[in-house]
Amino acid sequence: MSDKAPRVLFVDDDLVTCRVMQRNCDNANYHCQSFQNAQDCLSAFSKEGADVVITDLRMPGMNGFDLLSEIRKVDTEVPVLVMTGYSSVENAVEAMKRGASDFIKKPFDFAELRLLMERTLKATRLRNENRLLKKRLDDERHHFGMIGDTAVMKTLFNTIEKVAEVSCSAIISGESGTGKELVARALHDYSPRKDEPFVAVDCGALTTTLLESELFGHEKGAFTGATQRKYGLMEQADGGTLFLDEICNISDTMQIKLMRALESGSVTRVGAASSVPVDVRVIAASNRNLEQMVEEGTLRHDFYHRLNVVNIHVPSLSERREDIPALIEVLVREFAQRYSRQVQGFDKASMQRLYAASWPGNVRELRNTIERSVILAEGPILHWEGESSQQSRSNLPVQFSEHEFFSLNELEQEYIHHVLRCFNGKKTRAAEVLGIDKTTLWRKLRRLETDEAV
Repeated sequence: MSDKAPRVLFVDDDLVTCRVMQRNCDNANYHCQSFQNAQDCLSAFSKEGADVVITDLRMPGMNGFDLLSEIRKVDTEVPVLVMTGYSSVENAVEAMKRGASDFIKKPFDFAELRLLMERTLKATRLRNENRLLKKRLDDERHHFGMIGDTAVMKTLFNTIEKVAEVSCSAIISGESGTGKELVARALHDYSPRKDEPFVAVDCGALTTTLLESELFGHEKGAFTGATQRKYGLMEQADGGTLFLDEICNISDTMQIKLMRALESGSVTRVGAASSVPVDVRVIAASNRNLEQMVEEGTLRHDFYHRLNVVNIHVPSLSERREDIPALIEVLVREFAQRYSRQVQGFDKASMQRLYAASWPGNVRELRNTIERSVILAEGPILHWEGESSQQSRSNLPVQFSEHEFFSLNELEQEYIHHVLRCFNGKKTRAAEVLGIDKTTLWRKLRRLETDEAV
């Protein structure tokens, strides 16, 4: 028991019982307030609370059942002990159904009641300590909306804390599905710019012309269809953060224009004669090796180094496999609540398979797998046999001719169109089946359209 005397509220319409209880509590180092009617007890509880409430059930006016119901409206967890002077098990059972913690029969010996109070207070204290411990463990694992306590994740969290404090540009690297945008949002949310806009741009889904218009905006009449002035995303992000996802897809022309805008701290809308000052922090992300692209000449070295003040690597699941059980636990809880499924988790064999799987799509792929398992659950225990595509990659149902040959590009083109036809053109579902993200699918389709037009 803590050094602070537990606060006890005691209700009984018998004055003698209240006085005896008051005296015994004083001798036992309990801070007790006694009341002869439930309404006064409820008023005191509403103002100052209590560590435990003890109430008779049979009283004139507001009875013990009513008091219990009113207390539960104020506090759902404070322990309430009920007394029944009629040795009625039915009354005690009814009180427990309404949220009472325990009961004692009248007349009772104070030593007996004291043991009950101590047991109840100890259980409450342990429950609170467990809740705090779980919260602390969750806080340790859930940094910046990300889950992990492996060494590589701790390094990532430490880097985010340091980089978030300043407004330098940064590049976030990592495989698809690792959570690069979560890192970008964390850099913004924990920075001095947190109260200003966070604007994300998917550079892989826009052509050069569209990207320029999206980033810089345009004036009315700048081109066919420009019926009014449009403020670009850089202006919209003024004072905040601009997140450029899939920066590897920006054309050489746009790299030059964007670099000029960042260095001058201003943008010129398409069709405008003058520039507009902007103050944005740029965070870029890519799932490709940008240094290699610089060496190959597909990415300008000056543009790369303008952004690459800090490079933050987001580890793949294969680099932090020990985090998978914690990720699964959190995801199961999330989707069970979202879809109102009474599920507890995966069986041991499924957990072993989930742990050992390759997860080329990383957390995004794992998340989709857990969501699908929860939705299709047939009981409280989830099962996962593994994806058929993972189990039979060496035995795909494809027939090849010994006399007719195709390039890899032709095979890819035909298969992408085949999957799209199977899912009625739904690109999100097709991308999932193909094992790529939707941005990559858009990029491949755009390239295929270009090849077909040549």
